[in-house]
Amino acid sequence: MADIATPEFLDELRSLYPVTAKYVDCDWFLAASIAFSSSNCPEAVPRVLRYALDDLDKLSDTSYEDRKLLVRKMRDGILKSGMLSGFPKAINALVSLFEATPEELRDTKPLRDSTRSKEEDIAAGQAYFDLAFGDTATKIQPVLRSIYPDLEYFAMSTGYGYVDSFMDVISIKETAFATISTMIANATYNTLEWHLIRAVHHGASIEEVRAVREIALRIAIKAGVPLKIEVPNI
Repeated sequence: MADIATPEFLDELRSLYPVTAKYVDCDWFLAASIAFSSSNCPEAVPRVLRYALDDLDKLSDTSYEDRKLLVRKMRDGILKSGMLSGFPKAINALVSLFEATPEELRDTKPLRDSTRSKEEDIAAGQAYFDLAFGDTATKIQPVLRSIYPDLEYFAMSTGYGYVDSFMDVISIKETAFATISTMIANATYNTLEWHLIRAVHHGASIEEVRAVREIALRIAIKAGVPLKIEVPNI
């Protein structure tokens, strides 16, 4: 279904996101690549990459570091989205992204600290969870524990600990964007409005949040994701 990611459609998606001083901070490509991945259109992800890199190459002040960061943001966003959309989708998207990535922009070593102990991962996961969920954290965590204790352990040690707490590539604001884009593309809206609001709390403007929502929604519609109810907005 790569033909849905036409240059005209990518033009449309890019135009939805507010203009930023630096292109790599214009998170349309992050939201789009995650939405394509979560909508089970991994073959569209390389088109987002090539489009965004072409945009960067047209700018006179683009550096190697800018190009590297753009690829890393797409890669890490898809990784984080896999916690919600499922790893088969994320793996397929990451394979497509890898194959389209110029060799000099590929990473060969983990960006996260793989030497941390499990206790350190859990501590990092708890700190991230408390930060991400704010005053609702103390209400949500007991629910995870009660419905399946293994779920709470996995969430704190791996989901929030090893994966989401790493913010050297995408910030907590951008991780919120990843969550929003994934939830829309998966038609799982039960807590979407809350996540839209939390993204603002984590530093996003309302215009940015609405742009991420609209990008993911348009991709989901193009991909044929069944939208059973109206998608929440702010």
